[in-house]
Amino acid sequence: MKRLTACLTLRLLPGIGPITAQKLVAAYGSPEAIFDSKAKPKERPTERLLTLLGQASSFQGEVQSLKEWIQKEKLKPLLWGTEDYPVALSRCPDAPLVLFCRGNLSWESRRWVAVVGTRRPTPYGVESCQALLKELAPFHPVIVSGLAYGIDAVAHKAALREGLDTVACLPQALGLPIYPTSHQGLAEQISQQGALVTDFIPQQGFERGHFVQRNRLIAGLCQATLVMESGITGGSLITANFASQYDRELFALPGPVHSNKSKGCHSLIQSQQAQLLDSIAILVETLGWEETNKTAQQTLPLDLSEAEQKVYHFLLQQGKQNLDFLAKNLELSISETAILLMQLEMKKAVRPLPGKCFEVR
Repeated sequence: MKRLTACLTLRLLPGIGPITAQKLVAAYGSPEAIFDSKAKPKERPTERLLTLLGQASSFQGEVQSLKEWIQKEKLKPLLWGTEDYPVALSRCPDAPLVLFCRGNLSWESRRWVAVVGTRRPTPYGVESCQALLKELAPFHPVIVSGLAYGIDAVAHKAALREGLDTVACLPQALGLPIYPTSHQGLAEQISQQGALVTDFIPQQGFERGHFVQRNRLIAGLCQATLVMESGITGGSLITANFASQYDRELFALPGPVHSNKSKGCHSLIQSQQAQLLDSIAILVETLGWEETNKTAQQTLPLDLSEAEQKVYHFLLQQGKQNLDFLAKNLELSISETAILLMQLEMKKAVRPLPGKCFEVR
């Protein structure tokens, strides 16, 4: 069974959510192996799960309908474990096995930043968001948000204006009327200079209950989440909590002391859940972008084999990474990766760091 078919089947099976699907993949090694009668899992699934998996054949018609929908809507499915699947999202324990994407975006390893905030920003919040993205533009990050009113729309529009790619995560399936309807034009612009992305399927139109699932996707895609303005409750803080759970960097914009629109940001800063975002310098330093920019300007070391170049370029794009993560994402064994890293170290192309980590010199 091919990967797309396997991922769509798991998406449709009742009782199997993203976390359970990821546990099954870990046990079997790949989505398609789950449905291979000859496969031997590392850990046998429960009888309940085996019963659910045994129903897969009854979903063949629905799987075919999904494939036809993907083709009709001209979508690109991003499948877990493939080169196109976003690297940061693949590290999340509840990463969906398949994302549906419409747009003009390269999903290779890049700098990804989420920008979220209140639906009713103050002029201070709007101006701060616009100024921040203008300062970030030289670093060419992908700006991710949720296409909602307020800060989301401000962030998308500022990214487009600055020539940055931007991704809108949707609380609904693609091919249905965009929510909010007034952002249909903005969505079309984003699909030309970025992408619209969702893990919802055709029968799942907009529902307010979908916001949480959408927010988890926003946080999971990104290295860092920036909260520009937020009250003491709301979707922005849900996204911030997901970022913390995923061990991602979190920043919050401070505002006027008595502003209700900044109380959520102040709470994140006071609890030390988020760093105070008073300039892009702290973000650039925390994410190591300045050092990476300098490294990227270096010429490629001479006499690297094709395999060594693959490892070198991955570290160049991603920055510091540990041995296990490199092996997984390069689809190499631990021993093969370790040998390549040793060779690169001898050629003074990379250097070792504590915790079995490596970075480009």
